[in-house]
Amino acid sequence: MALHVETGEGWARASLSGELSVYTVERLKSELLPLLGQESVSLSFAEVTEVDGCALQLLLAFGRQLRRLELLADNPLVSEAFQLLGVTLTAPASGGEDGLE
Repeated sequence: MALHVETGEGWARASLSGELSVYTVERLKSELLPLLGQESVSLSFAEVTEVDGCALQLLLAFGRQLRRLELLADNPLVSEAFQLLGVTLTAPASGGEDGLE
C-alpha cells in the first residue's frame, strides 16, 4: 500500500496503490491522518489491486471527518465495492472522470 499526495491551500489530491486490506489498514490510517487538516480531499484508486471491508470502513470514517471527500471511480474493483455499501457514483467537480462522493 502506498499513498502519494499533492497538496495546496485547503486541498489535497492523493492516489492509493497496492493492497487496501486489514493487513495495511493501520499504515493507511497513519498516512491519511495528516490530510484531515484539508478542506477538500480527492482520492484516486486507479492503482489499487485489492480492497476489503476493513479498508472501506476506514475510508468511510475518514470521509466523515472532512468537509469534502471525492473518491474517484477510476478502478472498477473499488467502485463496485463502494456501490455494494450504497455509496453513490457522482461526477467529480474537476470534471472528466466519474467519482464517488
